[in-house]
Amino acid sequence: MRTVGLVDSVRGLVPGGHVCWAYQDRAEFRVRARECLVDGIALGQWVEYVGSGSAEELRDELAGLEGVGQLLDGGGIGVSPVGDFYEFSDHSGDVVDPLRAVAKFVVATEKALAGGYTGLRAVVDCTAAARTAHQRAAFARFEYLIGQQMSALPVTALCAYDLSELGRAAVAEMACLHPLASAGVTPFHLYAEGDAEFALAGELDLSCADLFATTLERIMPLCRGPELVVNGGGLEFIDHRRLLVLAEHARRANATIVLRTTWPGVGRIIGFLAVEGVRVESLV
Repeated sequence: MRTVGLVDSVRGLVPGGHVCWAYQDRAEFRVRARECLVDGIALGQWVEYVGSGSAEELRDELAGLEGVGQLLDGGGIGVSPVGDFYEFSDHSGDVVDPLRAVAKFVVATEKALAGGYTGLRAVVDCTAAARTAHQRAAFARFEYLIGQQMSALPVTALCAYDLSELGRAAVAEMACLHPLASAGVTPFHLYAEGDAEFALAGELDLSCADLFATTLERIMPLCRGPELVVNGGGLEFIDHRRLLVLAEHARRANATIVLRTTWPGVGRIIGFLAVEGVRVESLV
C-alpha cells in the first residue's frame, strides 16, 4: 500500500511517491524542488525539472539551488518547459492529452533505466496545465493514470501548483488525486492503488461535496468492469450522501462498487439506507 496523508516536506520520497504541493510563492516552491531533486540525485535517479518559461530560464533557476546547480553539467538532470514535457490534445498546447502524456512519461522512464539510472524523478510546476476547468479535467485524468503507472514503475513525482494564481478550490481538484499532499489543500485522497480501481482516504462529507462529485465525474469513465474495487483502508469517514454519489456513479457505469475498508460505519450506513450499487468488504 502506498503512503498516504498530509506532509510538511517532500524529503524521503521513495519510488511510487506522488505528492502535490500547493505553494504560496516561488521561494517556497524552490525549497520543495530542491528537497526533491537532491534526494533523487542521491538515489541515482534521472531527475527532470519542469515548469513554465524557457529551458534557459528553468536552467538558470536550477543553477541557484544549492546542491543542484553544480551538478547541471554532469548529466542526470533534465530541464523541460511544460509544453515540451507533456503531449497536448489541442494546437494551442494548453490541454494535456492524458493517454499520450502518460505514454510519453513511461517511455522517458524506460530511457532512464536503459541509461543506468535507478528510475525517474519529476519535479513539475503544473500550474500552466491547470488554469482553466477544461485543462484541469484533462490533467486530473493524467494525474490518475500516471498514478497507475507509478504503482509499477520506479517513478517519483512532485506536482506543484501556485495557490496565488489558481486559488484554493482549483488546487484542491488536483491535490485530491495524490496520495500525498501539503497541509490544508484537500480533505480526501483518491488515487491509484495496486489491484484496486482506486483508493479513498481521509474524510468525505458535506464540506467536499462538489470536489468529490467533480473528481468522480472525471475519473469514473476511466474505470472498467462489472465490479470496481475501491480500497478504503485509509478512509476515516464517509457520510451517507457521498456513498449515494458513489452508488450513482456505479449505476451509470453499470457496475458495482466493492468498497474495502476497516471502518465499520460504512456497512451500517449502506444497510440502513439499502444503498444499491455499493458492497462493503472488511479489510483485515
